Amino acid sequence: MNANVSMGIRILFGVFLLVFGLNKFIGFMEFPAIPGDGGTLMGIYITSGFMKIIGVLEVVAGLLLILGKFVPLATVIAAAIMFNALVFHLLHDPGNSPGAVLGVILSLLTVFGHKGQFKGLFSA
Repeated sequence: MNANVSMGIRILFGVFLLVFGLNKFIGFMEFPAIPGDGGTLMGIYITSGFMKIIGVLEVVAGLLLILGKFVPLATVIAAAIMFNALVFHLLHDPGNSPGAVLGVILSLLTVFGHKGQFKGLFSA
């Protein structure tokens, strides 16, 4: 992958994480109502403070990606969050899963763009 394209994807992913992470504190984007068990689970996540922890991780990972510091660490943290968001939305709220799909795609593209730094993770 071209170095400029890789950098652009990394920064885009960083901004994506920063926006969604800050939203967990500032609330400038409305969380859509999630029906059934998914809504109950999300309510527990919010009231327990779990979503604030996720928000901190997203903000930190996003800033690291934007600044180009500790990119592999930030990518692993963010990819785990995005994978869990995707699974949650696919199981409980499929209509609102496009954001999670985009997050997973950006995380995979970031890994691919820095594949040399992830070589150890993919070797047996």
